Amino acid sequence: MPRFIDVSLPIGNTSIPAYPGDPEVRVSPALRIEHGDPGNVSALAMGTHSGTHVDPPAHFIPNGATVDTLPLDAMVGEALVVEPDDLASLPAGTERVLLRTAGSETRLSVPQAQRLVERGVRLVGIDALSVEPEGSTGHPVHHVLLEAGVVILESLDLSGAPPGRYTLLCLPLRIAGGDGAPARAVLIAN
Repeated sequence: MPRFIDVSLPIGNTSIPAYPGDPEVRVSPALRIEHGDPGNVSALAMGTHSGTHVDPPAHFIPNGATVDTLPLDAMVGEALVVEPDDLASLPAGTERVLLRTAGSETRLSVPQAQRLVERGVRLVGIDALSVEPEGSTGHPVHHVLLEAGVVILESLDLSGAPPGRYTLLCLPLRIAGGDGAPARAVLIAN
């Protein structure tokens, strides 16, 4: 039996850290049965890069592909969960890489991002707010990846996914012209 591992962060008022300067997540009741409404409905306000989310080229590249035009097959298929030290020894043909930093300050460097592009990687995910190294300016890692058409998946919860091969199912919200979108990401362990 396959085992499903939800690697998405839950969305709630206090559960999601926001990238500095991004809108905070707000979930508030709009209709409630206990107030005589026919059903429960909540209002949701958040940025397009809140929680587990996909960055398309339009996030930093003028006239870049938007989230609603991304090829779904880049976000669905075999993925390799790796520790930062294992990036240099990726097997040939790896298309989706999920970086498990386990809370360390490790992020992708520009040379690492360039090597991933050269190897034909189509999606890079990370269990941090950003693929950028702490203190970097100008978002150089984003530019390397996005200019090459590599999809970025940020703010994953890989704590329950040890390094290894999985099947990734990641479907971002289909926001028309979107510069990013929250996504539900699931790994299937066979």
